[in-house]
This record gives sequence, structure tokens and C-alpha cells, in this order.
Amino acid sequence: MAKKYKFDLTVDATALLQANPVEFYARLYGMDSAAGNFRVLAGIKNATKIANVLFDTLIQDADCAFTPTDSTVSALTVDVCPLSIQTSVCQYQLEQSWLADQMAKGSNSDFTVASFMSYFWEQMASKAHEELALIMWQGDTGGAGVLARCDGWLKRLCGLAPIRVANTTVTVANVIDEIGSVIEAAPSEIMANPSKLKLFVSQNVATSYRIATASANTINYTTEALGLRFLDIEIVPQYGLPADTIILTDPNNFVYCVDADGDLDSLQVVDFSKTTLDRTIGARADFKVGFYVTNDTQVVLYGDCVAS
Repeated sequence: MAKKYKFDLTVDATALLQANPVEFYARLYGMDSAAGNFRVLAGIKNATKIANVLFDTLIQDADCAFTPTDSTVSALTVDVCPLSIQTSVCQYQLEQSWLADQMAKGSNSDFTVASFMSYFWEQMASKAHEELALIMWQGDTGGAGVLARCDGWLKRLCGLAPIRVANTTVTVANVIDEIGSVIEAAPSEIMANPSKLKLFVSQNVATSYRIATASANTINYTTEALGLRFLDIEIVPQYGLPADTIILTDPNNFVYCVDADGDLDSLQVVDFSKTTLDRTIGARADFKVGFYVTNDTQVVLYGDCVAS
């Protein structure tokens, strides 16, 4: 008579060391600033369409006849790139680090110290956001490395018709003039309400602007924070923009697609010492993002539209 064996495949509950998924993905996506600077579309799991409408002149003389002007309704197809974060850390490396004095004696002790795990998740999300910020602007699936993961906004602009402004190396001496040239090139319809616009600039442009304006107002050197605005338009430094880049537009023209809903369930960390006996912990987070541009003729671009 054949013998039957029953194997218990239940994973020890301590093997799962979940972080706060809402906090992790908020840091990864940069939601503290994204909501006010871009048009964020959540719940995008695959290709979908978003509506866009442009009007011709609406106001005309009153008359009995109905003589409407044209309005153009279009739909932009957006999709998301499925991406993943995967990493691991060795227990023995931890025991030789600053964390060692917080662990119990002996190499077989639990190394998921609360303070380390909190630090681990925070740094993992922050580093992933740095890479995502580069993809967001400079991503190019025809390229290589991390930028090849998804097409970014500059790549999208390459195939469209933004207003181009000749660019040069931005310095403290010329930054005011260069930003001014971008505003001068803007179409009148978007300049009618400049407070709704954003000037997205690379880090070197923001630094040059701070120094240039502080030189004109020495109180900013020591006692007051410098507000990043130019002619009532907010200046928004962007880590992912290549040097010497300035973009002026309504922030709603940059569409930032994320899944968000489905992402929360994919954040996992496992203590492999409880499963495969490897003295490591592994972490994985899956997510989806996509970057698109609408109303490209209302975008003023100072710089290159391709990844650098």
C-alpha cells in the first residue's frame, strides 16, 4: 500500500515584514509635489483614452441665425510601463554595520530591527524616486540603462510641436535673460493668466536664479528664504531635467499616469532565513507609470527634447 506524505508549506508569519505601502508609494511617485505640478491620473492599468477639447473663437455678435464656430474634440491614448524594484540585503553585512549594537548577540538573531527596517524602506523609496525622476523627463525606450525603462516627457515632445527657444549654457550672468526669452516666446492665450503656469527648470538653472536674485536683494543671503517666482510664475526645479533646460506651460499639459490601486498589494519583503535559509531579506515593489503631453503647442521648450 502506497504511503502518503503531507508537507506543510505554511510560511512563518515573521517571514513577511511589510512596510506601509501607502507611505512607500507616495514617496516613490513623489506625490508630495506631483499633484500640484502635473495632471496625475491614477488607476491606469493598461491603454486607455483621455479626452481633450480645443475651441475656436466663441464670442460673436448676437443674431437670429445660428453660426457656431468649431470645437475640436480628441482623445489621447495613454498607457503605462510595468516596472519593478527588487533588492536584497545580507544579514552579515548588517552585523558589521552601525546596526550591530542594536541587534541581539549571535549571528542567528533576528536582524529585522525596527529602526533599520524603517530606514531601509525610506531609503529604498527615495532612491527609486530619484531614478523615476530621471525616467519621467529623460526616459527613452530606444536608449540604454535605467532611462530605457519608459518614454519620458522630453521624448514625447520630440514627436510633437512645442514652441522651441534657442538655448545656451545658463549662468548667473544670463539666467534672467534666458528665462525672459522663454516667457517672450509664450503664446498670448496662456499668458493671459500667468499665475496658473509653471516654469519647470533644471537644477543648475534654479541655482543660478537663486544666486542672481540674491545678488540683487542681499537680504536673501541671510535672513529670508528666496521665493522661486518670476513675473508671478512659479519656478519648479526638477531633478530629472537635463542641465540648461527651461519649460513653460500649464502643468495640466503634462500627464502623469500611475496605477496606484493595484500597486499597493505588490509591495513585499521576505526574510529568506525563514524560507530558503539564506541569511538575507529581499524586497520587491511592482508599479506602473506613463508620461504624456497634451496641448503641445502651448508648451515652450528651452533645451533639448531628447534624453541627454
